[in-house]
Amino acid sequence: MSKKTAGRRGVVACGSIAALCLFAGGHAMAQTRSYPTYTANSTNTLNGNLTGDIVGSAFVDLDGTFHWTTAFTSYNATDDGTAWERAFQNSDFGALTGNYGTTTLTQADAFYGTSGTLCNNLSSRANNPVASPYGDDHCDLVGMWVDPSDGTWYGIANDEYDFNPFNTTQTVTQRVSSGIHSNRILAVESTDKGASWSVIDEIITSPYQHNDAADNTAFPDGLWSYGVAGCRLFVDNSTGYFYVVYNNSIKVKPNYSTFVSWAAIARAPISGKMARGSWNKYYNHTWTQPGIGGLDGNVDDPLGLVASFVPSTDSFSLAGTGADGSSLNIQAKWVPSNGAFAFNDASGNAYTANVSTGTIANASGSSVPSVSYQDPATNSTFTVAVASGKIQFTQTDSTGRTVTNTPGIGYPVFRDATTNRLYITPQNRIQESAISYNTYSGSYRFVGYDRNVYEEADLGNPIGVGIVGALPSTASTGSYLTTLDVGSLTNQNVTGYSFRLISDNPGKFWDLTTAAPGSGQTNYSAAATYYDANGNPLTTTGTYMISAGGITISASGANNSSGANRWYLEPVADDYNSGVAGGFYRIKNVWNGNYLDASGSTVAARRAVGAPIHVDPIQGGFVASANGGAGSPGGSDQWYLLPVANDTPATLSPTSTTAVIAAATNTSLQGVKRYKIVNRNSGLVLEVVVGSGWRLAAPSFTDSAQIATLTPTY
Repeated sequence: MSKKTAGRRGVVACGSIAALCLFAGGHAMAQTRSYPTYTANSTNTLNGNLTGDIVGSAFVDLDGTFHWTTAFTSYNATDDGTAWERAFQNSDFGALTGNYGTTTLTQADAFYGTSGTLCNNLSSRANNPVASPYGDDHCDLVGMWVDPSDGTWYGIANDEYDFNPFNTTQTVTQRVSSGIHSNRILAVESTDKGASWSVIDEIITSPYQHNDAADNTAFPDGLWSYGVAGCRLFVDNSTGYFYVVYNNSIKVKPNYSTFVSWAAIARAPISGKMARGSWNKYYNHTWTQPGIGGLDGNVDDPLGLVASFVPSTDSFSLAGTGADGSSLNIQAKWVPSNGAFAFNDASGNAYTANVSTGTIANASGSSVPSVSYQDPATNSTFTVAVASGKIQFTQTDSTGRTVTNTPGIGYPVFRDATTNRLYITPQNRIQESAISYNTYSGSYRFVGYDRNVYEEADLGNPIGVGIVGALPSTASTGSYLTTLDVGSLTNQNVTGYSFRLISDNPGKFWDLTTAAPGSGQTNYSAAATYYDANGNPLTTTGTYMISAGGITISASGANNSSGANRWYLEPVADDYNSGVAGGFYRIKNVWNGNYLDASGSTVAARRAVGAPIHVDPIQGGFVASANGGAGSPGGSDQWYLLPVANDTPATLSPTSTTAVIAAATNTSLQGVKRYKIVNRNSGLVLEVVVGSGWRLAAPSFTDSAQIATLTPTY
């Protein structure tokens, strides 16, 4: 959902009226599921000053300082202080939450009508003007990356603009007060650590709008596209790409009710620093569509059905191949004013349902209470039933995941053009998901609005994400979700067996633990296997020589014959389940029994770029009860192995050669045996400086000297 559909500002929320949203029906649990339910260890309230109306973002600056950014952009007519971008500073998220009064705050004005603010007057900028029909851009910062070359903060911004586009007589203030708007995604930067921001350019836009606007030229009939919104940034140091997940919604003119919505994803090489033109969208199983105006793939559908919208005819369809190999052409058809629509079951028997009367009739006209059938094309059970006087669809896939929808007059019913069987896209699998690399499973983890957890070993194949668990009922998630590593309380890019889930709305956070599967549960998160230099699985009992850049790391004060250059990989127990290795390690020296550690006089210094690496006594771990239950992190002697994929990051086009496309999309982590050793608290890489020892360095995908070699010595 876009930020407006999170229930703010008086706009109808997608799903608050079930008939309005094909993909936003209530989430119901099937009686038999193939995946477990995760455990909530704690529930806490987020300090209200730390919340916003967009997702919060955690990151560590080059000097090791922890920051939390959030934003709020009101629709008020004047610059009354309710439009801002905030950057908070503290030692970690636990201290930030538990001791807000000692927190450092930087706040930048973001009111659209004030000169010099983030998105003011974009179309008249001297450099890189960005089209904006009414100059009404409302921007919220989402996600952060720090450029290691100069410390510039780069982020993406959710830009709401082109308000009430089909009313040609209103003032800008009147337009904004309507809450109806278009959407696009911008890249932004700050060179003063969040005190001020500037727009670089637009990076991801709708393929349907006309000159960056929703007008009657672009949308001559009854539907319109509000653009791309609800974005989430993930910095993937394993593949060298930025990834952005976002939504694409089709609305009913001239208002903001959702006709249909689907999730999409784009990426860009990190080396391009988020520049316009460096982005590709995923569409029809390829990464060749441009970020500006390219077609948006439907990555919430495991069948990989291709979304197609034709504004001139108000037609929307999903096409592709079913699970049984059949061709699918699933079309959205408006429910007519009399409320009646036809459908068939898997045997070809015809029925008519009527949303006005709440009835279902077979071909002979006899009333039936429900129709249920197994659809081989979707590998799911579909039921049409009368529930409380209404027609309700229920679709349950082979994992036991259930989605429902209640159609209404003037809104779509999806049917295959050949078989007339009904369909609901498996909604919200990765919509506005919090994304991380999960060190326990060795896969990317998604936690989204449907309250389920998904994993996939290849972000280059986003339709491959599969369900591995469900959130417990006690984790009553709202919107604007962020995940954070529990043991560090600083690292947003990774999670372990346990992790923290943060929701800016309603301002809650939960510490959740991955669940072991129960009897008959075949879909779950399993422990990854990591490999040594010989291609054998790493062990926790053997010892290894560790090197990078051709240099082997040794403890000082002894010769190597005494074991100074031999190390144990000692698993760190999960922060909430001591019987499980959570996906992190301490690296223990054979000679003196001490541990590889980043050193410095302060917590921030031990997380900073360039922090020297020493061998020290073991440090403490995560303490859940500290900071009023917000927790305190473990020490800087914990590490994880980050796989390095075999791709060559590139921006592609439809004319790119087969070889270039193959190299750019070779992003799977499955079976990868190359790693960087990364500090858990800082997200920085263990790196050698010839003649100067070992230190922490910013991840560089192209720096082969950062790739570690773990050679067994037994």
